[in-house]
Amino acid sequence: MCEDICNLCTFAAVNVAMFGKILNTFGTKIVVAFFNLAIAIIISQVLGDSGKGVQSLVLTNISFILIFSEIVCGASLIYLTSRHSFSKLWLPSVLWALLVAAVMGVVMGLIDIGLERSMAWHTAILSFISSIASINFRFLVGKEEVKKANYNTLLQPFLLVLTLVVYHFVLGRRDVYGYIIGLYAAYIGSSILGTCQLREEYKSLRIMPWQEYGEALKALFKYGFLNQTGHFVQFFNLRLSYYLLNVYVDAGQVGVYSNAVSLAEALWIISNSIALVQYARISNSTDKAYNQRLTLDLGKICLVVALPAVLALSLLPSSFYVFVFGPDFGGMATLIRILAPGVLLYSLFLILGHYYSGSGRYFMNTIAALCGLAVTLGCGFTLIPRFAATGAAVTASIAYSMNAIFLLACFIRESDFKLRDYVLTYDELKSYILEIKNHYLK
Repeated sequence: MCEDICNLCTFAAVNVAMFGKILNTFGTKIVVAFFNLAIAIIISQVLGDSGKGVQSLVLTNISFILIFSEIVCGASLIYLTSRHSFSKLWLPSVLWALLVAAVMGVVMGLIDIGLERSMAWHTAILSFISSIASINFRFLVGKEEVKKANYNTLLQPFLLVLTLVVYHFVLGRRDVYGYIIGLYAAYIGSSILGTCQLREEYKSLRIMPWQEYGEALKALFKYGFLNQTGHFVQFFNLRLSYYLLNVYVDAGQVGVYSNAVSLAEALWIISNSIALVQYARISNSTDKAYNQRLTLDLGKICLVVALPAVLALSLLPSSFYVFVFGPDFGGMATLIRILAPGVLLYSLFLILGHYYSGSGRYFMNTIAALCGLAVTLGCGFTLIPRFAATGAAVTASIAYSMNAIFLLACFIRESDFKLRDYVLTYDELKSYILEIKNHYLK
């Protein structure tokens, strides 16, 4: 039966439930993307490029801390939720998040991170509260409570936008602390909602003797370390340019570049939505041929959807970005055009990366990330001091492409597909469109 399935297109190979999950996740990500766009517009219009640059650095520093926090509080919680009790997983996760936040708060307070010293502690505290929200979210996903998890995901940007509107337009304040207050509201609100959604688990929460946490703690570190190694490398691959721009140029260039990157990376919503469900499917399949066919077909779909979106975004004139974000952001048009080829190829990388993750070969993604990081280091320190944000965009586009090219070469080498299999045919395209229509009509 698997042989027959492998000869069909993706949507024929994927059942209604799987496609429904993709649509559910995609819908959530679309709404979140609109909220994030609203956040970027408000901050850009009110605070200009320098204020947007500071906001981007704050969020990037929080993301950096979360890389270490999620060694224990990350995706491994989803895998382990069905294998260990809530009590055995919750306490080690919270204590680890607290430890990481405290240590990183001290470190960032001692070194120059390009922000006010007070921001170091705000960043650390916010990362801890964010970890609590993430812990609840991942327990929900681990329990397959996808809709509840999606509600939780939507609450954060909604509260952040609401806070920014009140702070900037009702109270008339014009400083970055509106964003900081908004993050507190978003993370605390999400943590409270997650706690309510997991009220039965929290009711049964109990503190046990330390020796009883040993097995769960070992599993958390084992799976978390494997998963976060690639994330750690990829973080610098994707965000090192922010720090280099702040050091060699100024926060204003960080603001313009971060907006361009945010818009370009928003095109990965479909790839990420498909890849999340693809990962779950491949993780539960032992049929290598089916997994490869599924990956190939999903990769084609992502490229078909991403290509017109990338072209449309690239054709928008500078005047559009000035109108939306403010007079400081006209340069976004050029940056997005430079980023476009890399963004398109990276959508393919996301699908290939989840094929290797679902097969348990996390190291492949780490190697791909290292290839991209080598480009980022080599080009970043050379191009950014000389060409500012333009140099950062060139660096990122090449690094994105390198990620995808490496995994594609590995996939071609290990699979038995012929060259013609990688070409999207007219019949396949018709079949994809037909299946989408059928599912929407249902």
